[in-house]
Amino acid sequence: MSVFKLAAVLSLLGLLLSGCGRKTDETQDAHMAQVPSTMMQALHTMDEHSQALPRTDNLDVYFARLMRENHQAAVSMSALELQHGRDATLRALARDIHQAHQRLIPGLDSAIERILSQPPTYPEHTSQSHQLAELLEAATKGLHPAAHRSLADDTSRPGLPVKSEGQRQDAGTGDIDRDYATLLIPHHENSITLARAELELGRDEALKKTAYLILIDQQREIDQVRAWLQQHPAKAR
Repeated sequence: MSVFKLAAVLSLLGLLLSGCGRKTDETQDAHMAQVPSTMMQALHTMDEHSQALPRTDNLDVYFARLMRENHQAAVSMSALELQHGRDATLRALARDIHQAHQRLIPGLDSAIERILSQPPTYPEHTSQSHQLAELLEAATKGLHPAAHRSLADDTSRPGLPVKSEGQRQDAGTGDIDRDYATLLIPHHENSITLARAELELGRDEALKKTAYLILIDQQREIDQVRAWLQQHPAKAR
């Protein structure tokens, strides 16, 4: 799968820590991360943690911290799919994402530690850093409206019980497989937006290479779940 290629290349860049590749079966793997009650809960947690991040003028560090929260949300969503999902195709994708993203998180931690341990190479306050900060914050703030629209579109089809706006946004469709496929799209689009911002305005070359690989890999996964959604149209109950 493409996520494994991503992990392998990052290890060559020196961003991954050794000893993170212990194999488990998917049942054990799903219990390694805190499993949310709904897919939206994972995104809410990501949003809360992202908003609580300390502001820094080092935008490479800010990118890495935000991307770490994105990876953790993907791990949590995939753990929920592994525990309760039924579709074999989505479960296979979830297993790959769950394992690979757990391996990528220590790499981002290592990159953050490396950058912070070095004296600053560039002036902190520049128009470029301000522009990147705006792009990163806009990407984070834009995730939830996109996710809510995706679920609202799916839960408004004829034949489903009427739910309040809050229920529709957070409880999902009532189908874990559909929720996973539907919400993986705005989640990954958020990651891609962050990656494009880092590619355009970031300064750390290793993180820029990481951002490029994230962009390519997560777009491929978006294409996969979009194809699944097309093959499994929602049915009125």
